[in-house]
Parts: sequence; structure tokens; C-alpha cells
Amino acid sequence: MKNKKNTLLWKVSGKPLKNSSYLFGTMHVKDLRAFQQRALVYKKIDACEAFATEFSLDEMKLNTSENLMDLPEGMFLSELIPAKAYKKIGKLFTSLTGMDLILFDRSLPMLISNMLSEGVLSSDMPHSLDESLWEYAREQDKILLGIESFEEQIEILQKIPLDYQVKSLIWTAKNVHRFQKQLLKMTRLYETADLRKLYKAARKNAKGLRKILLFDRNQVMAERFALIAKEQSICYAVGAGHLGGKKGLLRLLKKQGFKITPVYQ
Repeated sequence: MKNKKNTLLWKVSGKPLKNSSYLFGTMHVKDLRAFQQRALVYKKIDACEAFATEFSLDEMKLNTSENLMDLPEGMFLSELIPAKAYKKIGKLFTSLTGMDLILFDRSLPMLISNMLSEGVLSSDMPHSLDESLWEYAREQDKILLGIESFEEQIEILQKIPLDYQVKSLIWTAKNVHRFQKQLLKMTRLYETADLRKLYKAARKNAKGLRKILLFDRNQVMAERFALIAKEQSICYAVGAGHLGGKKGLLRLLKKQGFKITPVYQ
């Protein structure tokens, strides 16, 4: 059961705003356990003029054919990874996704890691939590926005060194049970809505890339959220790991003079 003191949904209000806006910590999965607060978030979407995710999901769909998640020209996954490790990754990939790894021989290792993560967790719902909220907002004729652009997201991913991505993928295949335990732990933390622990887990998972993946992005997102919220009320669904901590969105918005209030109903 979710602790009454914990919540993933926060109201942003204060003098610069005509109407309250909201921040909701999401998890980019189809696992039913992540959908507990969906009905409550629907109410806040109803109350706002606009809805946003980290980047526009419509923009992402338009760009899927542009091979933005491909390796640099002339590089192949099967040549980057030692044969023994590649075989191990291939077996795991097929067991979790039902597909042959060779079909993704031009893909970035990080894309394969993300697909493995999706395969570990349940796919109870037809869409991820973010997509479900996005489609609901569309049905309500809300303005749909991305706080960052999809292009910016790709640029961030491109800053992650290729050797780091390869090592991470090889580690996953060698430590399948630890990998599964980590993901399930994140899901349990999300269920309890413990932002402090979710932030600590996100920080730990980002390792040496915290500045790129968390802190710099938080700064940009806080500034853009504030600009939009001054013009129109907005409900923003962002990865829950971005909310907590001294450099998290809640603290950054508070520093800008906004009142941040937990929402339970």
C-alpha cells in the first residue's frame, strides 16, 4: 500500500501563476503496478489547459523512421561486442522480446538495454503510463507539449560514450538476476511513491552520467515548465527520479518562488 505521506503528484502554485499547475512523477512502463494514480492524474489533466511529457510523443513517432537510435555509419553491434558476450546477450534478448538480436545489429547498445528492461517488467497495459496519459489528454482536447524536444533527447543519448553503453549491455547479460532485481526494486519504490528513494535509485543507476542524464536536464525542465505555467495551466508527467533531491524539479521550482504542495486526492 502507498504510504499516505508519499505522493507522486504535486501542485505548483503561487503569485506568478493565474491557475495551479501539476507535476506527476511517472514510470515509462506498461506494468499495471505503475498505474495506481492514473485516475487522480486524469482529474488534474481535466483541470489544466495543457499536458506535457518529457518530449512530445507525437514528435517521437514522426522521427522513428530517421534511424536516430542507430550506431555510427559502418559500425555493427555484433562487431562491437566479443562473440561469447554477444551470444549471451542474443539468448537473453530472444527470451525477453521474442526477436533475434541480429535484426538490431545497427542499433545503439542503449536501445537494446531499454528493450531488455521492457521485457523484464510485465506488459499488462497496451500503452506505457506516459502514453496512456498523453492519449487521455488528446481525447480531452488539451494542448499537447514536450518540455524538451525529441531532438534534444537524442543529443543527450549521443553524449553517452559508446564504450559505456557496450559495457553496460554486457554487464546486463552477465548479471541477469541482479538486473531483474534492480528493475523490480524500482517498481516497488514507485508503488510506495517514495520520491527520496526513487531519486537515490535514479542517481545510482545514472552513475557517472548524473550531470548529463539528471542534473542538467532538471535545470532545463524546471525553467521551461515555469515559463509555460505562467502562460497556461499545465500537467506535466516526468520520470519520477527527476522530482526529488536538492537538484530535483520540486526543489528547483521552489527556488523560483513557486509553492509546491503534495496532492493526495
